Amino acid sequence: MFKKYLENKQFNFQINRFLGKFNDLQVQNDIESVLPTLTDTNTWYKVWRKLGEKSEAKGQFELASAYYQAGDFYLKESDLNKPYMYNKYRENFYKYYNELPIEHFQVPYENSFMPAMRIKYKDSCKTLIVHGGYDSYIEELIPVMSFLKDLGYDIILFEGPGQGGALRNGLKFIYNWEKPVSAILDYFDLKEVGILGASWGGYLCMRAAAFEKRIKEVICFDIFYCGMDAIGGSKKFSDTIEKLIANNERDKINSLILSNMKDNIDLNWKFCKGMDNTGTENPYDFIKAIQLHTMAGIEKFIDQDLLLLAGEEDQYVPIELMDLLENNLVNAKSITKKIFTKETGGEQHCQAGRMDLAFAEIKKFLTR
Repeated sequence: MFKKYLENKQFNFQINRFLGKFNDLQVQNDIESVLPTLTDTNTWYKVWRKLGEKSEAKGQFELASAYYQAGDFYLKESDLNKPYMYNKYRENFYKYYNELPIEHFQVPYENSFMPAMRIKYKDSCKTLIVHGGYDSYIEELIPVMSFLKDLGYDIILFEGPGQGGALRNGLKFIYNWEKPVSAILDYFDLKEVGILGASWGGYLCMRAAAFEKRIKEVICFDIFYCGMDAIGGSKKFSDTIEKLIANNERDKINSLILSNMKDNIDLNWKFCKGMDNTGTENPYDFIKAIQLHTMAGIEKFIDQDLLLLAGEEDQYVPIELMDLLENNLVNAKSITKKIFTKETGGEQHCQAGRMDLAFAEIKKFLTR
């Protein structure tokens, strides 16, 4: 169940995202004990790091991994603490998930490589490609795979340009996701696959499907129409930005956004993370890069079976976009949609707090 811990919507969402699966009293007491100190991103990093180290010392590796991931979240790529938190997150993750039948790969891409994993299940005859979006790590998606075993699918997960290990390998975030997906399919010699994209990956997987026809099934976990929807903030602020961008007001854009970033934790993270991901050095250039992440004009190229998931109270993706997508996906082979509400549970972005509801819909779609 999604819980309200703090007034800060993104702080609250990330606590639910990273720690929502832990329902025991110890974790809830840990969370309650640090809430009064969570005033900025520096205190955020410090409290979760401390809890991560405490849990690791007790041998609670799954919990330690979650705390380290939470502490890592707001750190910039240039922060000297970033490698420590990232490595501790992964180290504890694999200590806990040490019996999963995971094969690791380095898939060549441009002058670098993309980290990939394969989980093979007995008697599987199909393949599902899985990836994240703006900030997720490949490890974050692995627990989801346990819900998909025995469905007849092998699972291949990867981090593409701008994500996790691929970003650390020098690969910057791109809009034309068919390029890394095609490289994955070529590497594993795959002729037909399904694809699942999480969060911003809801756009990326549909973009890939528009131009890579080895993809036969598409799962948007959740829907994601346009990058500007997620980073624009309030409608008034977003409208102002769009007008300035339309007139190529570089200096005004940079001044306005940098000024607003000083007192807005959410906006600061979105732009700092985005500039890290895309390799841009100022808000204007970042926005110009992110404007390319849009479904507008390519919906007609999608002719696969689609599962569209959405949360009615998603803070990043307006729920109205479900109707827009449905109306414009005129050549889709089939469209299955599910909107989660506060009454059903799963009303938040990627069903944080009730991801099991999303997993149930995904299983139903894959076994239809």
